[in-house]
Amino acid sequence: MSSSFFEVVSDLPEVVVKTFEHKVYYDDNNRIIDVTYDTVEGNYIIITQEEFDACNSKREDYTVIEGKLVFSPPAKRTWNLKQEELARNPYVTS
Repeated sequence: MSSSFFEVVSDLPEVVVKTFEHKVYYDDNNRIIDVTYDTVEGNYIIITQEEFDACNSKREDYTVIEGKLVFSPPAKRTWNLKQEELARNPYVTS
């Protein structure tokens, strides 16, 4: 094998690997607007690949609190009504 191959390889420019920063854009109420690696106008934080994978599919379960991505699913709503408080309850004598 001749050394011409190695001479050509040594003259090639170095390859620069570009890494992407995943960004979470959020509004004034800390709700997530978009999860992307593109640059857009607005408030954003930079997140890791693991956080990106977690919040990309279920972004309604995450909010941005103090510059960090926080898992905060919506609370279950219960009405906490007693039987006596129901106006049309047939089981309570009025």
